[in-house]
Amino acid sequence: MKTGIDAKWYFEGPVSNRLVVQKLVQHMIAANKGHRLYFFLNRKHRHLPFHFSGPGIETVYVWGGNNLISNLFILPFYGKKLGLDGILYQNFGSFWGPERWVYIHDVVFLSHPRFFSLAERLYFSFMPLLLRFAAKIITISYSEKKRIETWCPGLKVPVEVVHHGRDGRFLPAEKCPQNELNEVKSRLGLPGRYLLFVGRLNVRKNLGRLAEAVMAVPDCPPLMIIGEKDWKSDPGLDSLLENGETEGKLRRLGKVSANDLPLVYAGAEIFCFVSLAEGFGLPVLEAMSAGIPVLTSADSAMSEICGSAAEYCNPMDTQSIAQALSSLLNDREKRAQLSLAGLKRQEEFDWDHTAKRLLEIMEKKS
Repeated sequence: MKTGIDAKWYFEGPVSNRLVVQKLVQHMIAANKGHRLYFFLNRKHRHLPFHFSGPGIETVYVWGGNNLISNLFILPFYGKKLGLDGILYQNFGSFWGPERWVYIHDVVFLSHPRFFSLAERLYFSFMPLLLRFAAKIITISYSEKKRIETWCPGLKVPVEVVHHGRDGRFLPAEKCPQNELNEVKSRLGLPGRYLLFVGRLNVRKNLGRLAEAVMAVPDCPPLMIIGEKDWKSDPGLDSLLENGETEGKLRRLGKVSANDLPLVYAGAEIFCFVSLAEGFGLPVLEAMSAGIPVLTSADSAMSEICGSAAEYCNPMDTQSIAQALSSLLNDREKRAQLSLAGLKRQEEFDWDHTAKRLLEIMEKKS
């Protein structure tokens, strides 16, 4: 088969989506048997090295200034020109061109519109319309499959689920070079004990309630917050930080390099991720891979990803978050059990399997 892969986010794009695209490219090439793979890359990145070449691998540089417009018109044009059998699109499919396989990261904008600006909602509103023209629809969790089926009526094909995989860079502290771990802690000014959050700093991540819970738990280690501010940041968190009411309990580290991040995970005592809505939740998988006990939301996709390897709370209830956090902090044996359970659980998520499953779905006749 001659197969197109939308990889325009390979070098630049939404952080989690970029990571997913990079992993898909790497592992689809490794797993490929019988496909001639055409990777569509943003032409503004033509000068950057794409470290994959050889028989059956082609790169096609296209205009990618707007993902919707590029997918709607540019990719189908090249797909027809190159005689492709089908194209794997990211989020937005098209209504014409070779067979359309659409990989949906999430449709949270439909179920939780309050987390998005009017401009974002208008932009994303084309997604469910274009899904009606898809030959295959693929998403990242059964939770997201249910959301798509609920909020995108009129679909002509079933939604397939393919989980993300774990990232081998994330390891428990005992498997990390201790000199590197100590150097990162010193350079970033990390305390001996700390809680950790990683993600976009927007209202959907529920950091205001998490921060209030941290402040309410006696003798709680400080919460280190990693991520870049979003246009719609959490007013609860902003208020606490701006009014100086944190008593050293909260600290924003901003963006942390890809090399440092696994070591910051490894040094944490508990990973806190009480988001209000997620399609998958890569950070909790990273935390489990690092052997860190996870405190997370009892809804969305979190229970699907973590199973019994996490402590759950009601993300809408600050007291519930505080009680769950206090329970973990005061029970060393429970933390150890969750760490071991998380390490076992994360083994179920494998990018090789993800790539093979995607290729199987695309090969299957509609």
